[in-house]
Amino acid sequence: MEIRKGLGLQALPSMTLLRELTDQIVLDTVFEQAPITRAEIAQQTGISKTTVSEAVRRLEGAGLLLPAGEQRGRQGRVGTYYKVASTAGFVVAVDLNPTQIRLCAADLFGQPFLESAHPPVQPREPARVAEQLRELVSKAIAEGNPGRGRPLAVAVSVANPVDPATSRVIPLADTPYPEGLIQPQEALDGLIDAPILVENDVNLAAIAERWHGAARTADSFAYVYIGAGMGMGLLIGDQLIRGARGVAGEIGYLSVSSQPPGPLHGRHGFARAIAAAGFHPSREPGSDQVAVDVARQVFDRAAKGNAEAKAVVEEEGRTIGEAIAAVCAVVDPELVLLGGPIGLHPALLEPVRATVQDLAPLPPAIEVGTLGDAAVLHGALALALRRARADLWAGVSRQPS
Repeated sequence: MEIRKGLGLQALPSMTLLRELTDQIVLDTVFEQAPITRAEIAQQTGISKTTVSEAVRRLEGAGLLLPAGEQRGRQGRVGTYYKVASTAGFVVAVDLNPTQIRLCAADLFGQPFLESAHPPVQPREPARVAEQLRELVSKAIAEGNPGRGRPLAVAVSVANPVDPATSRVIPLADTPYPEGLIQPQEALDGLIDAPILVENDVNLAAIAERWHGAARTADSFAYVYIGAGMGMGLLIGDQLIRGARGVAGEIGYLSVSSQPPGPLHGRHGFARAIAAAGFHPSREPGSDQVAVDVARQVFDRAAKGNAEAKAVVEEEGRTIGEAIAAVCAVVDPELVLLGGPIGLHPALLEPVRATVQDLAPLPPAIEVGTLGDAAVLHGALALALRRARADLWAGVSRQPS
């Protein structure tokens, strides 16, 4: 567990801090192992039974824990099982991307009670998209309120960098929203009295793979998204690396030798380059979504043995591999996961591995993410749950004993 920074060598934790830490440990243990007794919590955590009982009393008094039956079939005092109250609250997660808006509302165990997918409004003017986002979140909150308590956090994924200091979406060249940027915090302002969390989609996909995907056991890993463009989420330990202004991981801007600079390459031109090279060398496909669809057809043809398509896949695989090798030389991740609508294609894995093997000083394991196209929404849900749970125990611990 991470202890608060700033304590001097001679300083001792205050009683308030100790109580907060105890409440957090007890609540987390119930989340993970409910139903569970106070004696079992003490045994699992090493905290004294008396201290655990005091924490359970506070959490029960705040309406977060409920008795869940009695422990039978053993000698001695009968123990009471505890679980997290179903009325403790809920969270909402939204994947706001240019082609589809996905939403999931879930209880504090992460069990969804509402899942939906919607095409974005047309034309995709910022004000119209913001209005649609507000309407969808409002409906999710109305669905969750009866019997589930109140919304404790809303997490929104966006296809742009996010400033870590202000949580504002950052404009970059070739933005996925050419009509203008959506600022989710402004769109949802006044809707709920709870944190509104905004994060980049690739970062959230990386969080999801770390939480319950292919990177659960990795100390450090990079999640490389390949779709309309190319981006990366980097976690070292459990720390997401965002950079000073939120643009860490924008590896689509790396200059690599196998691809000359030009409009077909870069942050959001990757799929267009593949599609143009594979089908229409003289002209670009229209939209990013069309480009992704055509690029996947190129990969399908390569998997079936088409020589022209295989040459395109080999070239693009080397481009991606060069970018990953550059990352490896700087941060040396233990694992690299490929994701996104193109990155998940099995035809890409071996060309990327071969290039990294040739160029990286000590090549990492390179695999494909296990959560598929649901990774972003899983990550938004994980972000919302972490914040909601942290706020729950912190709020209880600030109450007078």
